[in-house]
Amino acid sequence: MKEVEPSAAPAEEADFQAKLMAILSSTVDILGGNAGIVALWNEKEKRFAEGASYGLNSGGVERLRPLLKEAIPDLATGICVPAATTDQVQDPIIALPLQVAGEMIGLIYVLRPHLAGFFSSSDQHMLSVFADQVAISLQNARMASQLAEERYKIESILESSADGIMAIDTERHILSFNASMEKLTGWEKEEAIGSYCFKVLKLRDNEGAKLCQIKCPITRCAEGFFNLDGSIVAKDGQKVDVSMNYSIASSSNEALLPTVVNVRDISRLRQTEGRRLALLASVSHELQTPISIIKAYASTLARTDAEWSQQTIRDKLQAIEEESDRLSELVTKNLYSARLEAGSLTLNRLALDLPKEARKVAKRLGEQTEIHRIEVDFPPEFPSILADPGKIGEVLTNLGENAVKFSPQGGTIIIKGETSGNEVSVTVADEGIGVPLQDQERIFERFYRVEASSARPTRGIGLGLYICKSLVEAHGGRIWVESEPGKGSRFTFTLPVGEQR
Repeated sequence: MKEVEPSAAPAEEADFQAKLMAILSSTVDILGGNAGIVALWNEKEKRFAEGASYGLNSGGVERLRPLLKEAIPDLATGICVPAATTDQVQDPIIALPLQVAGEMIGLIYVLRPHLAGFFSSSDQHMLSVFADQVAISLQNARMASQLAEERYKIESILESSADGIMAIDTERHILSFNASMEKLTGWEKEEAIGSYCFKVLKLRDNEGAKLCQIKCPITRCAEGFFNLDGSIVAKDGQKVDVSMNYSIASSSNEALLPTVVNVRDISRLRQTEGRRLALLASVSHELQTPISIIKAYASTLARTDAEWSQQTIRDKLQAIEEESDRLSELVTKNLYSARLEAGSLTLNRLALDLPKEARKVAKRLGEQTEIHRIEVDFPPEFPSILADPGKIGEVLTNLGENAVKFSPQGGTIIIKGETSGNEVSVTVADEGIGVPLQDQERIFERFYRVEASSARPTRGIGLGLYICKSLVEAHGGRIWVESEPGKGSRFTFTLPVGEQR
């Protein structure tokens, strides 16, 4: 997106300086002077700050500074006409105190040529009137500069807002359009301003109804805050889910003012909501299956009109136990992920022998499958690390079970360790179906599941890799995946070696 800047503050400051110089030079000419300096009163610092000089080089300004400071106490009463020259300045001087409504706003020193006469007392009335006019001109210029500065600050805030902000008149023409609106809609500010808002946004609801035509708050001619949620159509044709908040107010004569509209991109929120609904459906399905099996077997065993052999009873009770374990695992993972998200994880760091832990996991996996070969490959003298054995064991178990689950045709699964500098890395590689490129950045998100294609459906609610990522990062490590569909996956995580206690 191109960088969009509000009206430049330095330009407004330069404009004020130009006005200040014009006022000073005009004053010097009218009073028959050849040089001058203007200073503005700084109420906060209780002093005059030099604003501009005319006809003076840097040396002349420097010589005037002591005189400026010495004269301040005398300036509140009226025109100050020094009776003689000073050691700092050799030319006749007149000082015009500039006041508006009794408030001191500044002063102007005017230097006259050395041979020119001093201003007489009879000239003071004329000078006072002139000083009032100069003060008003100077005050107007300063107020204009301050207003421009405030406008610049407001525009800067609006332009830097992450939300889209625009102003719309009563005829629904766009009056202003910030940078975020450009990003949301694809319209340049110059294109949008002056256009009808409904032609730029094309807001629609889920059924495709044109909300700009049937629900636009501006057409109601009523004050208040209003909200519309829907989808806008960007210039390139893409749809963006947005929430639009309208602030409509009227002036003292009850005429409607331009409406300020805040436009927020809620696409990710909608996606999250969609994932939440999908999660509820997935969890419901995952829970329903073991519940149905448990209920069916329990009902079967409870029948009074049948006699079951001891082997049949044992088989059905074993199935009930397995499905109960599955239910427990689902609930435990869900609660565990909630704790991780809440940041309530605690680690019991001990010296951990990773090769030994990997062999334990490989042995358990080997007992669960007959079509996979589980290998462990760690170099000799692999360093021990400070880590929570239970948590790292859980990471290895989750990655190993995933490798088995997503390589339904069998093959070799390797758990390999390496060292590099002050960290170690462990890779769990399989020869399974792989992870599509578009999913690789998101598979560590909570509840995210890769959609099954040619592979048979796999059970789970998308928490295993999220838990792995949370546990690894809690230890100060990283985790990532390298994969190519149809050629297997390599999940790698690192852990710092650290100092043993």
